[in-house]
Amino acid sequence: MTGLSDEDLQARLQAYLNCLELCRVLHKQTDEPGVKAALDSLIGDLHEILASLASYLRQRGVAPGTHQLDRQGKAQIREVLGTRSLLEQLRVVRRSLADLAAWYDRHPPSDRSDPGDRDWLASLLAQTQRMLGEWDQHMREMRATPF
Repeated sequence: MTGLSDEDLQARLQAYLNCLELCRVLHKQTDEPGVKAALDSLIGDLHEILASLASYLRQRGVAPGTHQLDRQGKAQIREVLGTRSLLEQLRVVRRSLADLAAWYDRHPPSDRSDPGDRDWLASLLAQTQRMLGEWDQHMREMRATPF
């Protein structure tokens, strides 16, 4: 076991869902083809992670339930919609991805964790870090600093 409770995993599911919805809103908001393409890729990756989290919860006997945007997700969307600067909008997505990646540093698997669970968690972290790296690269191509 990763040492994470079902509630921790459902909170992860919620955080990834918030990021997904943020990306969907920005995708609808922008007319920039390069941004739309980057968001398409990111949206696909987020769907994969959400499916993995939901499957893992089901394996643990927990119904993942139906999640909707929470307060934090709505605040991020308001922030994106409240600015006309595409670069600032890209930074909001970047912060969301960085928060997702940083969570894993704060919740490392315990030494007593099942190796399969540790591997699964490590794969989620690797995928999240890859998404963040690709987003940073996209921002550099747009001549925007990620921070």
